[in-house]
This record gives sequence, C-alpha cells and structure tokens, in this order.
Amino acid sequence: MTIGAGARFGNMCVIEDNTVIGDGVQMDHFCIIGEECSIGPRTKVRSHVELRKRTVVGEDCYIDSGVKSSGLNRIGNKVTLRYDAIIARGCDIGNNVYICPQVMTNNLDHKGNEVGGAKIEDSCFIGTNSTIGAGITLAARTVIGSKAMVLKDIEKAGVYVGVPAERIRDL
Repeated sequence: MTIGAGARFGNMCVIEDNTVIGDGVQMDHFCIIGEECSIGPRTKVRSHVELRKRTVVGEDCYIDSGVKSSGLNRIGNKVTLRYDAIIARGCDIGNNVYICPQVMTNNLDHKGNEVGGAKIEDSCFIGTNSTIGAGITLAARTVIGSKAMVLKDIEKAGVYVGVPAERIRDL
C-alpha cells in the first residue's frame, strides 16, 4: 500500500493490499477500498464508500457518501459521483463528468450475462435516478435527464430524457 503526503482518513476505513492513495486525498469514515485500487491526488471520498478491486480514480474527484463501484472501473479526472451512485464492473468514465445521486449503471444483459460496463465520455452530465444500460456508450458532452433509462448508445451530444431515453435537443 502506498499513501501519499497529506492524505487523511476517518474512522473504520479498510484499505486492502496493493492500493495507491494519492497526495492530499481526504477520506471520511467507514470506507472500503479494495485490492489494487488507485485514488488520485486531492480526491475527496465521503463516508460509506466502497470501491472494489482495481477501481482507478483520477485526480481532483469528489465521491459522495454511499457510492459503490463494482471494480475494474476507470474514473477520470475532476469527476463528481454524488451520493448512492452505483458504478457497475467495467465502467469507463471520462474527465469532467458529473453523475447525480442514485444513478445506476449496469453491466449485465437481460439474461444475466456480463457484457461490460458503460463508457461515459468526457464532460457528460447524468441526472438523478437515471439508469445506464450494460455496454452503453455516451458521447462526450451528453446530458441525460433525471429518471431517464438509456438503452442504446448515444453517438451525438445532446439532451436525452425519458424511458427509453430520446434526444430532445442537440448541443
């Protein structure tokens, strides 16, 4: 385990083997950081966060209370994950992405087969309580409205709302 200069930890945090914590990371109480995870410099991790094996978090991120990562994820720089977001195994999240509370990503198809997590490109905004389906790609600068369900790739930046999510405006 490697812990950077000025990193601070709350009570009852579990940090497993071969994990790298960057300089100036702030971690609140009751967090579980799995094996081979990496948390970049100046990232803030609030209480009750679980990052499973091989989750890589960039620098200057904000991970709010109750966020769960199933592992094997890449989270870019300056990403905000608000409370109770669920990041399914294998997601790839770009830089400057904002994910609102209670967003859920998925990595399983309707038969329970693992098909991979979502790829969320740079500068996307995903509204509260939205669901991003397994293996879905969101184009850079895409905005997903609250409670939307994204069931197919979004190849063009725009504002998408509804179930299933449809474009209502280009960006």
